[in-house]
Amino acid sequence: MNPSEHNLFDLHLLSNFVHQIINPLNGVIGTLDNIIDGTVPTERRDQRLKAVRAQLELSVLLVRNLAYFAKISTIPGALEETDPSKTCVIPQLVIEAAQFFQEPGLSKGIKIHLEDRSSQYAVRGSPELLRQVFMNLFDNAIKYSDENTDVRIRPWPQQKTGQLIVEVASTGVGFRPEEAESLFQVGYRGQEAQSRIASGTGLGLYICKRIIEEVHKGTIEAEHARKTRKTIFRLRFPEWRLT
Repeated sequence: MNPSEHNLFDLHLLSNFVHQIINPLNGVIGTLDNIIDGTVPTERRDQRLKAVRAQLELSVLLVRNLAYFAKISTIPGALEETDPSKTCVIPQLVIEAAQFFQEPGLSKGIKIHLEDRSSQYAVRGSPELLRQVFMNLFDNAIKYSDENTDVRIRPWPQQKTGQLIVEVASTGVGFRPEEAESLFQVGYRGQEAQSRIASGTGLGLYICKRIIEEVHKGTIEAEHARKTRKTIFRLRFPEWRLT
């Protein structure tokens, strides 16, 4: 990519980012205005305030993605310098990340379901960054899943490889088979996703890949079955334990 193309790419990325963050913030302003002027009945205020909180959390997610992107793009080895000595308890992080998407999910009839809450699978790394990975995956799932479906998270140890597998499965628009690897490139958005939502930052999955590979020494992959409309993002951790 020559300097001119690089500048255009950066401007396109920034434009998409601004568009993505303005929408939830405008929603927050509109809801607060309705609460202040009495348009929202008293019995519905708690519900609407929870929706406002969810929109603000999504805005924070977008800002964090941009901050991570700026850091790892300008500071060589930035993620590798993250303290890898902390314990990341998978069920805990999944539940914490899912809480950010309760309100957006309910608006589409989508529930996030962790299949195994009792097995306390854990890996070494950064809990904050791994939570960010799950938040990015859940954000994608809510955006592109069919209404009234479930997002299911399944952690399980694979006997053949000895790896801990964590699958995030949803039902929806998905992507074409030839796009599976491109999804994790910075700025890339699948053709099917673009038909569902006109704009997006194209940063979420790229950041997921960098965090999983560089901080947690694992891998992330994606697959979609067009016949069943099932999409699976699969995380693989070579080192793990039960707490």
